[in-house]
Amino acid sequence: MPGSASAPRAPLPVVSVIVPAFRAGATLDRAIRSALAGGLAEEDVEILVESDDGGDYAEAAALSPAVRVGVTGAVASGVGPARNRAMARARGGWLAFLDADDSLAPGYLAAMLDAARATGAAAAPLDVIEDGRTILRLWHDRLRLSLANLAETGASVRLMVARSQCPPFADALSQDILHAVGVMAGFGGSLPLSAMPYRLHLTRHSVTAASDFSARVHRAYLDHIARLESSALPHTHAAADVFRAKIVLNAAYEAEGQGRSYYAFIAARMAKQSQT
Repeated sequence: MPGSASAPRAPLPVVSVIVPAFRAGATLDRAIRSALAGGLAEEDVEILVESDDGGDYAEAAALSPAVRVGVTGAVASGVGPARNRAMARARGGWLAFLDADDSLAPGYLAAMLDAARATGAAAAPLDVIEDGRTILRLWHDRLRLSLANLAETGASVRLMVARSQCPPFADALSQDILHAVGVMAGFGGSLPLSAMPYRLHLTRHSVTAASDFSARVHRAYLDHIARLESSALPHTHAAADVFRAKIVLNAAYEAEGQGRSYYAFIAARMAKQSQT
């Protein structure tokens, strides 16, 4: 019957970028623009901003047709639940994770996809930026990132994971590291590293910049150790060791941090170790 043919469907995106947003108006523009400069065609990316403060982030949505803002009415539900809501509406075959106050190096998404396709997941090197200055660069000289490497610094890590193999996030402090450790354990304890870094921007609102950071997460680390060791995941001991090492590092930070952010403390600690 003439005119009855349905319009062709738009192709599905290749990568879904998961961006939880809570009072993120000051930094979200930078985060989204960095994802749009990720080295993939705009139609191959969807940027899923998940509001956790009730805001519609209309200005962010206007930046590109690739941006889709989710507003469910949830307020302060937590980063893990917000990420899970965005993951539930993702259409891409691959998931990448970006915090609203961070950014991606140019070409990041394409580089991560190249690294992840062979195995189902990949990790990114990390640049930590404080007051506009890069204070710490991690894993740029490695081809793979292991659980033991994570334990050395207690640093956060960002992954790209096939959507079919990506578990949900826990509703807990340090849920991003717990998620990454679980994924790495499931993939044999290590992942290939991409060529382009994730850029973690420290602000006065950053969890790791708070003076009570170590005390707040200590109980969470113990809970994560128990969760991992009771799971059926392979490499559970090495995965739990990441949080045991974080407990030791946080104790040292409490004793020696002297008002610095956690990452500034780690940068100084690594510099001192390299001189001995």
